[in-house]
Order: sequence, then C-alpha cells, then structure tokens
Amino acid sequence: LLPSLSASTSTGRTQFPERESISYDFDNLTSDTTVTSHYDNMSAGISLSQTLYNGGRSWNQVKQAKSQLEIAKLNQRTTKIQVIQNVIQSYYGLLKAQQFHEVAVKNLEMSDQQVSLVKKQYDLGVVKRTDLLKAEVAQGQAKVDVLNRQTNLENARRVLFNDMGLQDFGQPITAVEDEWVAPPIPTSSDILELLKTRNPNLLISQVRINLGEVSYKMAKGMRLPSLNSSVSYSANGENSEELMDALKDDWSLGMNLSVSVPIYTGNSLSVQQHQTKLSKQQSEYDYITLLNDLRVQGELIRKTLENYSEIIPLNQAVVASAEEDLKLVRERYSLGSATILEVLDAQVSLIRSNSTLINTIHDARIQKASLKALLGILDLEYQIEED
Repeated sequence: LLPSLSASTSTGRTQFPERESISYDFDNLTSDTTVTSHYDNMSAGISLSQTLYNGGRSWNQVKQAKSQLEIAKLNQRTTKIQVIQNVIQSYYGLLKAQQFHEVAVKNLEMSDQQVSLVKKQYDLGVVKRTDLLKAEVAQGQAKVDVLNRQTNLENARRVLFNDMGLQDFGQPITAVEDEWVAPPIPTSSDILELLKTRNPNLLISQVRINLGEVSYKMAKGMRLPSLNSSVSYSANGENSEELMDALKDDWSLGMNLSVSVPIYTGNSLSVQQHQTKLSKQQSEYDYITLLNDLRVQGELIRKTLENYSEIIPLNQAVVASAEEDLKLVRERYSLGSATILEVLDAQVSLIRSNSTLINTIHDARIQKASLKALLGILDLEYQIEED
C-alpha cells in the first residue's frame, strides 16, 4: 500500500594499460601530454516506486496479517485459560486432600476414644475381649488412613506449586473452603451464544474462515493486471566534488509506468484458486464440527451441574444423619444396649458419607470451572487491569 523509497551510491575504478593523450593549444602554440592508467567513477541516486493496482492483493495481504495477529492473541487466551483451569483444579485438589486428612484425623480421634471406652468396660468385665480387639483393629486402620491422607496432602501441595510455576520450599499454604453455593447455570441458548462470542478456539476457527476467504480473493486477484510506477533521480562524477556538482546541474530524472497482464500461466492460477476454495470450505466444516462438539460438552456440564445442585443438599443431610446416628449408637453402647459392631458400622457410615460429600462438592467445583473455561469467560474473571 505504501510507496517504496530507496537510495543508492556506488564508486568504482576502471584499470587499463597506460595511455598518453596529447592536447594542443593552438592559440599559444603549446601542447600538453597526459599519462593515465585508470578511470574513477562515482554515482548516487534515489528512487521512488508505488504499486497503483494489483488486483487487491496488497489490501488482502494487510487483512491476512491482521487475521494472523488475531489468531496469535486468541492462542494466548487459550493458554491463559488452560493455566488458570489447571491452577483451579490443583487448588481444589489441595482442598480435597485437606478435607480428607481432617476426616481421617477425626476418625482416628473417635477410634482412640472408642478404644479407651471399650478398654475401661473390658477391665470392668462388662464387654468381651473381642469388642476390645475390634476397636483396636479399627484404630489401626484409622492410623493407616491418616498416614495415607498425609501423603496425598503433600502430593497435592506439590502439584499446586508446580501448576503455579513456583518451587515448593515448605512455605505455608492452606486452601480455604468456601461454603458451597449452587452456581447460576446458563441456559442452552446462553451457552450457544457465549461459545460463538467468547470461546477462543471457536473464534480462531472463525478467523480461519475469514483467512480462507482472503486467500481465495488473493488467488482471484492474480488473474487481474497490475499497474506499477516509479521515479528515479541520479547523477555521476569522477570524484566526490564532481558528483556533488552533478547532483546540482548535471543529473538525470527517469519516470516509469508499467502494466503487467497475466496472459497465460498454464494451470497454476486455476489450481491455486481451486485449492484456496477447498481450504475455505474445509475451514467452514471444521467450524461447524467444533461448534457442535463444544455445544454438546456444554450441555453435558450443564446437566451435571444441575444434578449436583440436587445431590449435594441430599449428601449434606446424609452426613448430618450419620453424625447423629453415631452419637446415639455410642451412647447406647456406653449403656450396654448396642454392640461394638453397631458403633463401628455407624463410624464407617459417617466416614463414607463425609467422603462422598467431599468428592461431590469437589467434582461440582471442577465442573463449574470447566464450564467457564469452555465458554471462554474463565480468564475474564482473573484479568489483571493494565495501566
């Protein structure tokens, strides 16, 4: 689109055998003999060229460059979303490991209390030795569970530091649990609209369609004539002083206007035009396929979140019931109206219900982040304001 301006300068020497030249001054009847073996030459010039018309190829090249820049920015967004999503998953993984560790520690405390109670009753002859052995077995299993949960907690911590790009030097970090609140779930039409306007991968696919259209126009433009113009200004001299004088009053100016018409190029232009058309059609097909795939993924996550919104309150009620049941069974056991197996069963039921609730809330949070990443709005929540 813009003109091209260039400047050039050169110097040279032509060497040849010595030559004598004699010049006569007839007025004074004298002569002068000059011996030379070389000839020096210096030149300088400036030229300006401009493409006046080339079938729109210049404008399409600008559009092509803008599209490539837009794709690069969208790829950067994709990477940013992936990094944020990984950190969120690792953070909730650490929170899950913390909660499991807390449940295991609490279970060990209850097992220790149960062993202490059964031992006192055994010493008094109220219960059999088998009750004490069962309580000690449960206590040993609880200790093993605490050790395993501690290892999982340390591993989750390492994963989080790695995903954040930090080195783990033992610095304190604790995942804070927020009370679970069912998130607002977008409708199917909202999901489709956000996918089309926010999802970076789908936007890249749309830009590729535009690139295919631009490439097709460029291929068609190659069949059209091109018109170019140029202006040049130059001067020559034997030395720098003569060159400077020549630039003032002994210069040459040239103007050129050229037209190039592609009369015959074989089948290359037809093949290229056909290839760009097929490439554009392929990009359109890829866009539709990707849109359908992402829409299905969005619907699956939406249904899953709706399911979690109903399941989590039920799991919370189950945990509350299991806690109350264990409390009542332990009271009955202390009064001799319940067996040790009933106590252990109630304790196991509480552990399972707590584990189920922790896993369900963790999965719901991951699905929530996955839906935001899919819709292309996850990075907008963590966008840093630029000055």
